[in-house]
Amino acid sequence: MALENITEIEQSLGIENGKLLEMITSEESHSIDLSELFIEKKSIYDERISNIKRESVTMAIEIAVKEQRNALGLDFQGKTMDNLVNAIKTKVESESKIEPEERFKSLKTDFEKLQSNLIEKENEFNQFKTNIEKQNLLSEIKSDFTKHIPDNTLVSKSTIFTEAKEKGFSFEREDGKTVVKQNGEVLKDERTLSPLDIGTWVTNFSTPYLAKVEGGAGKGDDKAPPTAGSFEAFEKMAQKNGWNDSEKNTQMARMIKDGTLKV
Repeated sequence: MALENITEIEQSLGIENGKLLEMITSEESHSIDLSELFIEKKSIYDERISNIKRESVTMAIEIAVKEQRNALGLDFQGKTMDNLVNAIKTKVESESKIEPEERFKSLKTDFEKLQSNLIEKENEFNQFKTNIEKQNLLSEIKSDFTKHIPDNTLVSKSTIFTEAKEKGFSFEREDGKTVVKQNGEVLKDERTLSPLDIGTWVTNFSTPYLAKVEGGAGKGDDKAPPTAGSFEAFEKMAQKNGWNDSEKNTQMARMIKDGTLKV
């Protein structure tokens, strides 16, 4: 019985439509690059984020309570706001006969400082939450970008994504879709005025990074020497020097910067 959601699996793995079925039915050996993916059940991911949020809030309150306990010279057990408030009330009552007005002002100032500290901790937590959401959004956009890149690339798909951003393009989610922007403006189809399809744009952008198919009908397998500064010449240099993927990416970035590799 065939898989009904094979297209969804292909999209999750970032490979072309129909490619997975082709690999499965082929007699040749194939592999799928999973180095750029983090695979986890959504329920486990949601539970982890929920626990992180809950623990972060609890920790922020405990730290603030401890700081005020030490600052006010209080002696009590527990780490909650209720513990702190009760300790303050007890101390006020025990010292109410000694300069009550002066003591009240002092404690009021300390309590206002506590509130300020709690606001600061809350802001830190909100920033932490925002950073997580940004990381998740970036991963979603990157996955949407790289899944449209063919497998026969001369460099890693992540490098092509980085190259696009360095060339002044940016990618954002709007109305549930990834759109391409340049100078802050959404790139649109000239005829329909709708945002350019991300798949079409990525396919066109990644073309210079693809290895050329050798040979073919009516043609021999002999090829002219690669042009200096081309990706073909770079690939042969990498093979000759035995560079791994990391070294290739480093050398490619350097050569593009100094102009010895043309994109």
